[in-house]
Amino acid sequence: MALRLLAVLVVLQLAAAAKKEDPNDCEVCRAVIGKIDAELTPKERTDVEVVEKKMRAWCDVASGKDKQMCYYMGVGDAKEGTSGGVKRDISSALTRGINAKRLCARLKTKDGQMCELKYDKTFDPATADWKTMRVKELRKVCDDAGISTTGFSEKEEFLKAIKAHYNIKDEI
Repeated sequence: MALRLLAVLVVLQLAAAAKKEDPNDCEVCRAVIGKIDAELTPKERTDVEVVEKKMRAWCDVASGKDKQMCYYMGVGDAKEGTSGGVKRDISSALTRGINAKRLCARLKTKDGQMCELKYDKTFDPATADWKTMRVKELRKVCDDAGISTTGFSEKEEFLKAIKAHYNIKDEI
């Protein structure tokens, strides 16, 4: 009896742990589908073809990670083509009123790369924790700021250049 109770508790604990999800999971997918969904009127939402036209119109002006997500969804342009064939799945789900979070969870099972797409982190030099940043991250900060890193190999060299560029006085 006690063993069965213990087994039930373990299963419930595993289910609760599985429920906790990363808020950044499928962030680009959620954002893109959410934006497309927000542009749809109730009348447009009834026809799959109209939803697909709206998706194409939105994706034609998208850029960056949003454009890449459009490519994964199968709404690429004539020049770049498309990756997957989930456009019809997305448009039909939007006509049925499925929200972006749920839809992206479904798409993740079909094509995992859709949820691997992440937006680049925004960088704030005033609040950055320099000591925990890796050289790769410091190099990206330097590249984004236009700081020349030719010949840099040590973390201290990157930190010194960033400190000089952003006029950071306190100890890094």
